[in-house]
Amino acid sequence: MSGIGITILLIFAAINPPAVLATINRAVDRRLDPKVAAVAFVAGAALLLAATFAADAFLDALQLEPETFRISAGIVMAVTGAAFILFGPFSFPVEDGWKGALFPFAFPLLASPAAFAAVLTRSADKGEPQTVLATLIVVAAVSAGVFALSGRSTPVVPILARVIGAVLIFRAVGLVIDGIRAV
Repeated sequence: MSGIGITILLIFAAINPPAVLATINRAVDRRLDPKVAAVAFVAGAALLLAATFAADAFLDALQLEPETFRISAGIVMAVTGAAFILFGPFSFPVEDGWKGALFPFAFPLLASPAAFAAVLTRSADKGEPQTVLATLIVVAAVSAGVFALSGRSTPVVPILARVIGAVLIFRAVGLVIDGIRAV
């Protein structure tokens, strides 16, 4: 898989779209307003893009090399993946309107700690353009997918959330191993 493909896969697994959908569907029993999905996309993408552009400054402030941060990011993502496998999708109350779009839809579902770790490490390793493109693709697809499937009964979604949690663990272990080899 190419560099952009791996970046998309990593951000996709870190966000875990089935878990986002399950969380929204648990809290909201009707279809989302398109404005809510749009606000969530803009806010979630803005947070992740800010992290992308601040990656070098962030690593410098923590006095970390990209290889060392790769290990840390892998640990954060592995713990998140394990939480998805063990506990399933998270549960947050969702308010109506733009407040619900910001919390929990944009943050912490779209812009999750694992997603922040993913964009920071990929930006430090592969550069900002690739990470920006991958982030916009994934966040747009997840926002549109959650909008389209919100309010529908989807019994397979929690199972898919656990499977994607396993994929996140696989990619996280790969990051840790790459980081250890590079150090």
